[in-house]
Amino acid sequence: MHKKTARLTILIDLPTKKKLEDLSETVDLTVSQILRKLIKNHLSEFDQPISFSPEEITRDDTFPLN
Repeated sequence: MHKKTARLTILIDLPTKKKLEDLSETVDLTVSQILRKLIKNHLSEFDQPISFSPEEITRDDTFPLN
């Protein structure tokens, strides 16, 4: 495991933040631990870099999270 970490700041809507905090309490993990796991799992699904077309890159959250 890498010893160095970096800060990542994201903006999410308040209801989503509340759900994430509730989940955090339920599973006894920090929000950061949950997000790290989600990101690592998502990235591990891809063996090559992901590219998005300009139409897919929008300001709002249109990418579904499974």
